Amino acid sequence: MPSMKLSFSEFTIDNEATELQVNGNVFALDERNIALIQLLSNHYPEHCSKQDCLDKIWVGTVVSDMSLSKLVSDTRRTFSDAGYSGPLIQTVHGRGYRLEHTLGKQLSKLQPAAEPISTSQDKIPSSVPFVERRKSPIAISWWEIFAKVFIALLLVIALIFQFWQGDVSSDSVTEFRTAEPANAVGRVLWVDDHPENNLVERAYLEQRNIGVYTTVTSEEALMLLSMYNYQAIISDMGRHGDSLAGLKLLQAVRAAGYDTDFYLYTYVESPGVSDAIFKSGGQAVVTESDTLYQLVLAHF
Repeated sequence: MPSMKLSFSEFTIDNEATELQVNGNVFALDERNIALIQLLSNHYPEHCSKQDCLDKIWVGTVVSDMSLSKLVSDTRRTFSDAGYSGPLIQTVHGRGYRLEHTLGKQLSKLQPAAEPISTSQDKIPSSVPFVERRKSPIAISWWEIFAKVFIALLLVIALIFQFWQGDVSSDSVTEFRTAEPANAVGRVLWVDDHPENNLVERAYLEQRNIGVYTTVTSEEALMLLSMYNYQAIISDMGRHGDSLAGLKLLQAVRAAGYDTDFYLYTYVESPGVSDAIFKSGGQAVVTESDTLYQLVLAHF
């Protein structure tokens, strides 16, 4: 990559020194993290497709979408660990990624357009985790469809079995609710066994033409993810006697191949909870409604 400094109000990236500067503090940054941010900056306000990200960041190397998802997650976590608490990368579900609007709006004000990323293979190491042979786009598409249908079928069987065992009450299943305006700009999936606790927050989002789909179980949440596209998932932590239900849901969502941004909305934040959420591919642990609004609205 050519020498470049990409500056925003809260951080600066120096690709020559592979450094991230946040509030005057300097942190080491991997070349692929830098390449990702620069690529998204070059494409803003449009999103960058997954295929384009793979072709430009892993030049001449065949890798899976899992490598890109992991890079995005690692980049978000690296910036967070360095002290940057603002939005960074927006997931455009099923299509790719985009620089968050709050950062994108600063591009024309703080610096000239970034230089395009060099495609020189010797500048970016080729050995990365999750390297595997990419199948043709049609094969991948059919495999993803099969996987989602298979997961949905397993969840239905699990729910039927739980009904047969008497473990799931009809009340819990009928708690699923949708509220999508006719001119909705997108959807949010909200998982909480006490949805009455979030009436104010849901009303706030619905007033801004955001469809809010609520459910009380992780099983239904996974089923809904296989049926609809969501811009974000909001979840509580403890649910139905399981103190780690929110974390387990996040891990199940990532294991199923969904990269939808995940926010844990809880009363108390602790370093242990935040670390577990980040390591599992979540975006943030949120305790204040104003912070939740900022994070969610950035997707729209």
